[in-house]
Order: sequence, then C-alpha cells, then structure tokens
Amino acid sequence: MGPALFSTLISGGGAAAGGATTAALAFQAAAPVLTGVSALAQAKGQKELAEQNAYIGRTRAIQTNVSARENLNSELGTLRATFAANQQRPGVGTDQVFRELRQARSRERRIEFGNEMQQASQSRLRGRNAIAAGRGDLLGGFIKAGPSLFDLAELRKKRNG
Repeated sequence: MGPALFSTLISGGGAAAGGATTAALAFQAAAPVLTGVSALAQAKGQKELAEQNAYIGRTRAIQTNVSARENLNSELGTLRATFAANQQRPGVGTDQVFRELRQARSRERRIEFGNEMQQASQSRLRGRNAIAAGRGDLLGGFIKAGPSLFDLAELRKKRNG
C-alpha cells in the first residue's frame, strides 16, 4: 500500500476510501455483536448441560431415598429375625430399639436426600446464571457496537447530505 493510498484511506477522501471506511466501521460494529451472540449461544449450551445435571441430581436423590428405605426395612427384618432367634418377644424394649433405629435412619435419609436435591438446585441455578451472563454479554456487544454504528450513520449523512 502506497503512502498516497494510505493517507487517502485515513483522511476519508476518494471512493475507495469511503467504501473502506464504511466497511471498517461495519466490522467494528459487527465484531462485538457477534462476540455477544457467540457468548449467548455458549451460555445456552451451559444451561442445557446444567439442566441435565439437575435432572440427574434429582434422580440420584430419589434413588438415595428409595435405597435408604429399603436398607431400613432390611435392617429391621434382620433385627426381628435376631430377636426371634433369641426367643425375645416383641415388647417395650424391642419396640424402643426399632423406634430409635427408624429415627436414626430416617434422619440420615432426609439429610442425604436434601444434599442431593441441593446439588440439583445448584446445577439449575448455574444454568440460569449462565443465561443471564450470556444475555449480558450480548447486550454489552450491542453497547460496544454503538459508537461504530453512530460513526457509520454520521458517515452516511455526510455522503448523502
């Protein structure tokens, strides 16, 4: 590129310079917008992944709950068999043992279920946050494109005016 052409492009004179200036301003405006669009698309992908993880977390919570209940039934059955083998009849003492075991296992089950559900909720929240960040990036791209769009509009006014 020769010095004369370079000075013509910078000064904005000539037909080639007008087209190049317009193209440069258009690219300056498009780049941040396209970056924002890309960020939003990536955020949508992250949201989808987070929703899948939340679904898996809820499923694990349900499985944890069912498994804990089955284990409790198995333990109670083992205790009943042990008491029967020792020829202990059901009474106040054996009922108290069963009650305490149920309370302890129920508390453990509720805690494990709650922890799994909390992780599922956090996954869902991460997805929402990703979408919010993606929308912010898109809005930021439009804001960054503003000055270039304004310059482009001014250039068109000068040409047409």
